[in-house]
Amino acid sequence: EKVSASGAVLLGKLGVRPFEYKMEVQQVFQDACVFSAAVLDISDDVLIGKFLAGVANMAAFSREVGIPTEAGLPHMFGNAFRNVAALVADIDFTFKEVEEVKKFLADPDAYAAANPVAAAPAAGGGGGGGGAAAKVEKKAVVEEEEEADVEFDLFD
Repeated sequence: EKVSASGAVLLGKLGVRPFEYKMEVQQVFQDACVFSAAVLDISDDVLIGKFLAGVANMAAFSREVGIPTEAGLPHMFGNAFRNVAALVADIDFTFKEVEEVKKFLADPDAYAAANPVAAAPAAGGGGGGGGAAAKVEKKAVVEEEEEADVEFDLFD
């Protein structure tokens, strides 16, 4: 609001100087809960991260339950491709997408030589602990075979 000339003279005689005022939020009350004002300082990156985490949870839940959702489609197609690649790996039938998988299965050492960083832990890493890792893997395989021999179902 503009102050007139006579109002300015009067305010000057009273000693009132121009000032500003504002409200500063310190706490927020919502649904019988009190939060600090920091909850209002949310950036777009935080919101996007929370949203993507929720989408990932929904996709994981829908995959687990077996309900197809748009969020789970990339995972479903990836799993389907792995299943098809596993079926086609041992036969003469091939198509463009599975050729790279067949090349890898035919000569895995060529891929290990091309990527020495990934091959180093598989080769033992030079730290002397490679033999222990191989024993643990062999034991894990034996345990899996024992579990597969169980012939009962909890839901029958």
